[in-house]
Amino acid sequence: MLQVAGNSNELAFSIVHDLRNPLSAICGCAELLVTANLDPEQTRRVVDNIRRASDQMKNLLTSIVSVAKGRSEDIQSCKLNEVLSAACDAAGVVRRDDVKMVIDASQEIELWMDRQRMERAFLNLITNALEAIPCAGTICITASETDNRIQLTVEDTGPGIPAEIRCRLFEPFATAGKKDGLGLGLTFSRQAVRDHGGDLWAEPSSGARFAMWLPKHRTADSRN
Repeated sequence: MLQVAGNSNELAFSIVHDLRNPLSAICGCAELLVTANLDPEQTRRVVDNIRRASDQMKNLLTSIVSVAKGRSEDIQSCKLNEVLSAACDAAGVVRRDDVKMVIDASQEIELWMDRQRMERAFLNLITNALEAIPCAGTICITASETDNRIQLTVEDTGPGIPAEIRCRLFEPFATAGKKDGLGLGLTFSRQAVRDHGGDLWAEPSSGARFAMWLPKHRTADSRN
């Protein structure tokens, strides 16, 4: 379960701060639609901005609830590549022409998981990697299979993990000045992986490198 350091005011201010930016974007875009004489292409871009801001708010709230809730609820057999591809799509990888996305995982790998929860866990890792790459770079996800588990890594060519948060990387509200983010993404991701019977950690690398393992078969930790 989520353990939050600090008082309730700190939590409230953190949540309000990180919801204010997307809410302001939605309000500004809505005003443009009402007051400006936009052509169809401009209208499409404004609507896309509203959609992205709405998704951001939804993801923030979902992460808060999921971290506090803890356990997985809807366990099913999933193809790993499909879950990774869905997470890449949600992160907006296709909108970054300067970032190369590499997924090295067998099409045959299947895992028992709460698909939505694990998709959000991968989404957090991929989004962090995208935000860490200021211009051209690469994100590489690899998966290898053993008798009882799947080993995965998510690695990027960004500047790496800031020293000031390295020792508390997976604690709630640990963030290094990201423009948008509550500092719950890695907390949520690790909790999701652990609730599936595996684990998630950071490894030394020139960029950021996160490694995890997940059990191949359904375990007591991943049951309803």
